[in-house]
Amino acid sequence: MVVVNETFNNSYTENITEFSAQNEPFYEFVHILYKYFIPFLCVFGIVGNVLSFRVFIFTSFAKQPSSVYLAALSVSDTWFLSALLVSWVGSIDRFATQSRVFCMISIYITYVTSFLSIWYVVLIMLDRYIVVCHPLKGPRMCSRQRVLIALSIITAFAMLFYSHCFFTMKTDQIDDNERQLCRIRESYYHVLRVITYFDSIVTFIIPIAAVFVFNIAVIRAIRRFYFRQFQMSHGRLYSSTSPLYNILSKAQVRLTVMLIIVSSVFLVLNLPSHGIRFFILVNDFLKRRQENFHLFLIQHCLQIMYYINFAINFVLYCTFSKSFRRCFKESSRCQKF
Repeated sequence: MVVVNETFNNSYTENITEFSAQNEPFYEFVHILYKYFIPFLCVFGIVGNVLSFRVFIFTSFAKQPSSVYLAALSVSDTWFLSALLVSWVGSIDRFATQSRVFCMISIYITYVTSFLSIWYVVLIMLDRYIVVCHPLKGPRMCSRQRVLIALSIITAFAMLFYSHCFFTMKTDQIDDNERQLCRIRESYYHVLRVITYFDSIVTFIIPIAAVFVFNIAVIRAIRRFYFRQFQMSHGRLYSSTSPLYNILSKAQVRLTVMLIIVSSVFLVLNLPSHGIRFFILVNDFLKRRQENFHLFLIQHCLQIMYYINFAINFVLYCTFSKSFRRCFKESSRCQKF
């Protein structure tokens, strides 16, 4: 669920002027965030994602099948931030975006990559759940071939499903400078409404619930792993009594801990924005939608918070993974996790 009313930048530039006279301090705060923070976030995130991709593909991180998921996540986040940056330029410079095709492609990329980023996180945590909670099945279920198949299925579905925007959206001229704004075609409004409800389920309810459940299960398994390690170190438990946990290595557990942190941050940054959009959708379904300036600004603040999710992973990798830092600094010498 990328947006409720077309795209964030279009709705911002179209609607904020209508409300700008009201609640001036809050409006100024949101406007400053939009004008200065978004371009900084996009540039910072794009650079970080490119560097992360390099580590996951061209260092020993590539030995782990899960590194393919992480590399795919970096690519998806980079495309999302690139589309966001271009859209931001178009909202600031009235001469920057005049092409209908350009507008449609920008929206399409935003829809596809936001879906992929969410589901790549789900696949990452599913991978960790299998490796940690069912380690005997890990080598077979989480092979590189199966990882590539899963990525291909999710990516193909997203590209096909969101191709509807080329038919359900149109561009209108909104001022004398021939500036274009993407809008919903009136004839497709009810169709797009149904698509939006379905989109809410597949990009909010299902993935959020899945990541939460996988996180809880993996955290419990890691606690048991460290508890058994503690018992063995104190001579209270022989390693032969817990063969499943002997299959796990400390390196796998450390990688899993880092990915739990990444997915937990994902939940924290996604829940508020998706939650308020879901609230708006429910009100719209119940015919109780009202123009509310405070809700409008809060929604955009939470939307900016949601954007941080696409730019922060490099910081999380560097902060919580010693192996990532070592491979980033000396990739040619990094031989193990």
